[in-house]
Amino acid sequence: MTIRVLVSVCMLLALAGCAATPGPAATSLPAVATGPGFIERSLSDGDAIIGAQPGAIDFDALRAAGVTRVVNVRGADEMTSLGFDEPATAAAAGMRYVNVPLAGASDYTPAALEAFAREMALEDGGKLLLHCGSGSRAGLLYAAWLVQYRGQTPDAAMRTVAPLGLWPLPLERMLGRSLSLQFADPVESDSFEQGAD
Repeated sequence: MTIRVLVSVCMLLALAGCAATPGPAATSLPAVATGPGFIERSLSDGDAIIGAQPGAIDFDALRAAGVTRVVNVRGADEMTSLGFDEPATAAAAGMRYVNVPLAGASDYTPAALEAFAREMALEDGGKLLLHCGSGSRAGLLYAAWLVQYRGQTPDAAMRTVAPLGLWPLPLERMLGRSLSLQFADPVESDSFEQGAD
């Protein structure tokens, strides 16, 4: 298993997630989560909370829930219309803030996964919030981390983030049949894009 294959699988899933019609679970995750209940609308897995964009008001509840680190995967352009300064709000709540932008397909790289893994490896006794706008990109990054750093299969990792609306895949919905994700045998270019029209 190579990082390149993992990144290719994640890119394919990200593109599928962007084209997906949200399932029932996805409708409970608004693009901008505000007010009480943000944590309940998010996916909690161990010391990670994965979800949509929190509002400024949500940082008090996040701090009370033990969140000490925030990893935002939204691009700079997306943050301009947010209405508050998220890094400053996180800092005021005593939280470490890191931006690992996944604004386009070219951002899904081993370096992005490694940057997130460094944050997950910090042992400060607190929880980590991983978010994007809707929870989809954050969920895909978390799934890639589960595969690369926790030894899960791609299939198991995607099922872990299923509550974010990332599973079942749109192809499964159209076919009415379950799929299983697994690594392909490496090819010369080690890319799923080889031979694509």
